[in-house]
Amino acid sequence: MKKKKICVLHAQVPFVRGGAELLVENLTRELNERNFDAELVSIPFKWYPNNSLIDSVLAWRMIDLSETNGNRIDLVIGTKFPTYAVNHENKILWLVHQFREAYDLCDNKDYAGLNTIPEGAKTRSKIIDLDNKLIPESKEIYSISKNVTNRLKKYNNIDSIPLYHPPMHMGKYNNESYGNYILSIGRLDMKKRVDLLIKSLTYSDKSVQAYIAGKGPELDKLQKLAYDLQVEDRVKFLGFVNDTDLLKLYANAFAVYFAPVDEDYGYITLEALLSKKPLITCNDSGGVLEFVEDELSAYIVNSNEIEIGEKINIMYNNKNKCKDMGEYGYNNVKDISWDNVIDRLTQTIR
Repeated sequence: MKKKKICVLHAQVPFVRGGAELLVENLTRELNERNFDAELVSIPFKWYPNNSLIDSVLAWRMIDLSETNGNRIDLVIGTKFPTYAVNHENKILWLVHQFREAYDLCDNKDYAGLNTIPEGAKTRSKIIDLDNKLIPESKEIYSISKNVTNRLKKYNNIDSIPLYHPPMHMGKYNNESYGNYILSIGRLDMKKRVDLLIKSLTYSDKSVQAYIAGKGPELDKLQKLAYDLQVEDRVKFLGFVNDTDLLKLYANAFAVYFAPVDEDYGYITLEALLSKKPLITCNDSGGVLEFVEDELSAYIVNSNEIEIGEKINIMYNNKNKCKDMGEYGYNNVKDISWDNVIDRLTQTIR
């Protein structure tokens, strides 16, 4: 029987790699492992100046993915903005996120919300109109989390179904010990609020170390912050870490700090829990909160370094509590798998 051809669609910011890239790569791999013929199709994405946003929508709209090399493409799967603009008779959307600067971040100057920049309001209106037209073209509309589903409903009045998927190294995460460091993993971006972790060290036990793994535009600022607060000897900036080191870092942390602003999903949450580590997160961290419960698998606090420091102390000085919270969190996420995701996304070609 001839394999069904599927294109997974991705808007790629050149030289930037994060959760969205892992998602589309893993989805493509999982489809191929289940006897589909899947290919990842990417187009470079640039969000500035304003007209580039609309140009990106048009670029996706103009692509012909009806067939390739004389063979029919049976299904396309859109992910984040503006991939869902593609024109195809069998288009499914698994929404990673829309262009948030046109929605929940539209009035936020720190994140260049469209209402805060010249001509931005006009561009915002165009994006909303395009989303309202293009997203409902999909035969089925899914999202990666309840948080993304709720945004889509709130701003566009469009319904979607959340589909959770596991992180990349499912089955390899493990727990070895509860050491003397709290771990932060991910891109060093303002939205991830790694600065709060560094500030919290001034309110925590002097023996606590913070290991910060990842690269990004905030690195210099974070290094300077650690120096200014005189905690540079307690902060280790690890840069990019390979898979083996990543698993080792999770395995020996006493806790994981992950407190982004209204996160869409957040692999770090699942990676921490699958490593039987409790988290410290914030009450406005979005998708993170779908997997943790306050004081059972995580401490959910205000975005305040004093509160974070206090919770770090509780965990650092009570490793048995870390263990109990880690076990509780692990049991809540250990059964998340790709099977349900693939079944739902491919139901129109089975």
